[in-house]
Amino acid sequence: MSTGYPAVAELAVTGVGVVSPWGDDPETALAGGAAPAPDGAWFDHRARLGPRGYKYLPPAARYVLAAARAALADGGCPGAHPADRRGLLLATNAGLAGLFDTMDATVAADGAAGIPPASAPYFAVNVLGNRLAAELSLNGFALTVATARTAALDALSTGALAVAAGRCDTLLLAAAEEPVPAARGGAGETGAVALALEPAAAARARGAEVRATLWSRSLFVPPPALDTPDGRAQADRVLTAALTRMLPPAADASPAFHLDLDSSAVSEAVTAAVTGLPGRPPGSPAEGPHPDGLPDAGDPTGPGRPLPPHRTGCLGPALAVARAVAARAGGDRLVVCATGAGHVALVRVSPVPPHHTQESQHAEAA
Repeated sequence: MSTGYPAVAELAVTGVGVVSPWGDDPETALAGGAAPAPDGAWFDHRARLGPRGYKYLPPAARYVLAAARAALADGGCPGAHPADRRGLLLATNAGLAGLFDTMDATVAADGAAGIPPASAPYFAVNVLGNRLAAELSLNGFALTVATARTAALDALSTGALAVAAGRCDTLLLAAAEEPVPAARGGAGETGAVALALEPAAAARARGAEVRATLWSRSLFVPPPALDTPDGRAQADRVLTAALTRMLPPAADASPAFHLDLDSSAVSEAVTAAVTGLPGRPPGSPAEGPHPDGLPDAGDPTGPGRPLPPHRTGCLGPALAVARAVAARAGGDRLVVCATGAGHVALVRVSPVPPHHTQESQHAEAA
């Protein structure tokens, strides 16, 4: 049973951007609802990105560009660092699913020569962020994470490791999704989230406004291990230890929880570990999405309602992090996501109030 990546570094968020059919406010986007224009008409790439050069980009590539620009407008500043010290981590599950299905159908009917030149570069999911990396000169590295449901939170853990290892000085984390094609069941998420990140000490040293700080951790709980009492006990020990390490250091600072779980035994183990945390009374408030896959504003009766096991998109957890960052108040929030495949990801968001001056940040760091 993997204890996962350690919570290796404190990352500062200096900008956040959201693009969704329900608006670009993280709170509204997380609340969701029926999409106002399911066919994608809600996003005008000419108005959002520019009149030329974006017509033939896949929709998810457009969304993530718009979200990244919003994160920069919100205060993110990759340009404060050399281009070869800027990294990109992109999280997605269905970001190119529709294009892949179209390509498959074209090849089957007409051969590979029938694929339009504008679509051909997007032959693999890891090229979804190419345009974004080129426009923002994110030349240090570009990685794509596609773990079902936990991809965005896993990307934060990967990013923290990269920063701690000195691979980059600043990092753009982006999550983008499109609905699953109708032939494969339809539905799914649509939109994008972007976070501008850098080491907290470096952001404070250069006088950047820190919106929030993040700590992240990813684990793996083998589902077969939960078939036996000893395995369940071991999983509980590992999960409890990981969750405890993610709690704020102050003994009296109990964070709010946002749980994004499916109906699996792994999620049940996570729920039990969260409920049994030291100092956390049974039934204490937590947030969780609706069983039908639409996020809601919260469930005050317990640690969240389960999602269908087939749900894979990574925007829900990413939006939960973005909302906690944008709130700038209300204390720490722990976003927890788990899936039946065994993937568990944790992110603690510690908002920095707007009146928190650079002097007080330096004093705290000291």
